[in-house]
Amino acid sequence: MIQDGNVAFKVTWVYGEHGPFTTPCTPNGREHNIAEQKKVWCTQGQCPCFTIYKNGNTETYDVTARGCWPCYDSAIFDTWGFSGGVYHHGPKKNQSISIRHFKKGKLAFFTSRRWDMAEKDRKIIGCFQIARYEKDKDHRFDKKMLFAGDLKLRVRDLEKAPRFWNFHVQTAGPLWGTGLFRYIPDQEARAMLRAVEAVAV
Repeated sequence: MIQDGNVAFKVTWVYGEHGPFTTPCTPNGREHNIAEQKKVWCTQGQCPCFTIYKNGNTETYDVTARGCWPCYDSAIFDTWGFSGGVYHHGPKKNQSISIRHFKKGKLAFFTSRRWDMAEKDRKIIGCFQIARYEKDKDHRFDKKMLFAGDLKLRVRDLEKAPRFWNFHVQTAGPLWGTGLFRYIPDQEARAMLRAVEAVAV
């Protein structure tokens, strides 16, 4: 799996104003991700959404006015990239987690689930062909990220989005565990791509 160089990302569900992943989270979405789900970045003091939440949770996050996105997750269909995240504990705390075994030209998949979905129902909401791995220069994330080439597919009707665990097989069953990414073998990646192509725009 590692040698094949495909990657799947675990993306926090973004409750956008005009539907999932259309804008940063609405106040109700922040409530889900911060108070109920306690998502790691959403609950950090340096997260802009956490500041808004602590100040009454009534503000709309305006990307244009602020000049940046609040998180990788809300920006995925703008930047078409994602990071491996950071270590949260131990001697490497706050250091970036490198995506070491990707291969250019291989595939990366965005996967996510709503707060009320079981892990087995995790959706593949988009995918891209990997073009480069570098620091993001446009959205101030200051982390190395995998970025898309010409192939970019987004599933807008998420009711039709394929289920990740229908394709990815592991002995533990449908359990993601920790970490924002995992490596995917070619056979699974090709099947995922076909499923996404059938419903994407």
